[in-house]
Amino acid sequence: MKQPLVSIIIPTYERPDTLDRAINSVLNQTYKNIEVIVVDDNNPDTEARQKTEELVERYINMDNRIRYIKHEHNKNGAVARNTGFAIAKGKYISLLDSDDEYMPERLQKCFDMMENASDNIAGVYTGCEFRRGGKVYHVKKNVKPGNFLIDTLACKFMFCTGSNIFVRKSVIDELNGFDGAFLRHQDYEFLVRVFEKYDLAAIQEPLVIKNNENFNLPNLEKQVAIKKQYLDKFKYIIDTLPEKDVNFIMHGNYINVAENAMAQNNFKVANEFYSKASQYGGLSAREWFRRLVFPIYNTIVR
Repeated sequence: MKQPLVSIIIPTYERPDTLDRAINSVLNQTYKNIEVIVVDDNNPDTEARQKTEELVERYINMDNRIRYIKHEHNKNGAVARNTGFAIAKGKYISLLDSDDEYMPERLQKCFDMMENASDNIAGVYTGCEFRRGGKVYHVKKNVKPGNFLIDTLACKFMFCTGSNIFVRKSVIDELNGFDGAFLRHQDYEFLVRVFEKYDLAAIQEPLVIKNNENFNLPNLEKQVAIKKQYLDKFKYIIDTLPEKDVNFIMHGNYINVAENAMAQNNFKVANEFYSKASQYGGLSAREWFRRLVFPIYNTIVR
């Protein structure tokens, strides 16, 4: 009996050099009944578009499980995923960023888990291996099943990467996919809506490889705007929660901005958001240390 189809969606933007590795990791899966949908979000007439076309067309000539969709212009990662959802035929959807990879048994183990899961389970996530320069620098195994609505609203649900989402296609259809208005936090936004109705299963084994080769800190002005967008969208949930949960959510989002600002030596913005975070349950010893010591250390070093 033929196993159900699994659709792997790989959105890509300006990453032709890592896309090859991502596609290979999918084609080398032990679970074989798959379709691979590459969504090219590059602008036309760019070197990235040309290289991506050449790479994907080479794969198409070797493997008929690959489908290739080109946007007429750059839209964003959320829209690219939705483009893939719209044409996917699989019972399950697995997302993969074009700079990440799967371990060979990732799809099989996620599929087996979901085939035995109850209807209240939307999908499954796994442990994750973090690499830089081809070397492993961290392995996350302590993943747990359950509902993580509050943690996700606080941007503290550590599912590691958007490449760690394996979900029923029926759930994606029910939720109308990702919100294309979000330029960042697309994964968190989607998962909040998942956790409103469903739980996630978990596999502790690290089956996803997150490659952090070129980690870019977000533009602070844009990050502040996106935090507001995120919190405003889910205000209808936050307003119904106990005070301790509201404090946890607001503190988590404001600390996120403060620490990104600190990493960029923007101590004015960092101090502003540490102050905002302190209004929701105070600051931890670590947060106070970073707030007070790092600017002094930076001044001395300079």
